[in-house]
Amino acid sequence: MKKNTIILGILLIGLSIALHLLHFAVFRDLHHILIFLLADIAFIPLEVFFVSLVLDKFIEKREHLQLMKKVNMLIGLFYQEMGNKLLSVLALSDENISIQNATVDFKWDSDKYCELRNSTKNHNYRIDIFTMDLDGINTLITNQQQLITNLITNSALQEHELFTEVLMSIFHLSEELRQRPLNDLEEQDYNHLKVDIERVYSNLSFVWVDYMEFLQKEYPYLFLSAITNNPFDSRQRMEIEKTVLGIS
Repeated sequence: MKKNTIILGILLIGLSIALHLLHFAVFRDLHHILIFLLADIAFIPLEVFFVSLVLDKFIEKREHLQLMKKVNMLIGLFYQEMGNKLLSVLALSDENISIQNATVDFKWDSDKYCELRNSTKNHNYRIDIFTMDLDGINTLITNQQQLITNLITNSALQEHELFTEVLMSIFHLSEELRQRPLNDLEEQDYNHLKVDIERVYSNLSFVWVDYMEFLQKEYPYLFLSAITNNPFDSRQRMEIEKTVLGIS
């Protein structure tokens, strides 16, 4: 590829020289040739600036936005298929869930999401592992193993490091659950699984906030469904929908 580029460059330069020689041979006007040649050379820095810095940056930003839109669509698929269910199970065993004020609705703006993002970041993720259905969690993850594998191997998700961390932490938890006798766990098993589950819980929560904000901006009709399936909202689905839509 590099060799072909060099050959192409030599050919183009040779063609330019040949055309200038032809121009001189026909019109015998070296002064005119030098004026336009110098003007073209003087314009090269401006052309490099506009093409390389301005136009390329614009195209790069547009491509990045399109890529992130696709990434968020994949994240949405994940939460619809298993993320919300897993997050709901973990939230039920959260000893400090009362601080999670995440009753999202259509009135939320960027400031509200910023507040939720900060509270999610500072939340003390502590679950009561003895009240959790570990078999149920294992089954939920196992049933979606193919989805997790497909998402992990998707090159587009390399742009979203935090969501990649979500997938890897779930994958690791799945391995730990499969390798241990869930009906006969010892204290060290519970302690180890507790750390792994809390890691999954915190990662899921971080990405969930960004996902909800994305839906509200880009897909309001999907946002309504996400609100009614809010894993941090203990109200019934119909009650949430009536409140959001203002139905008495």
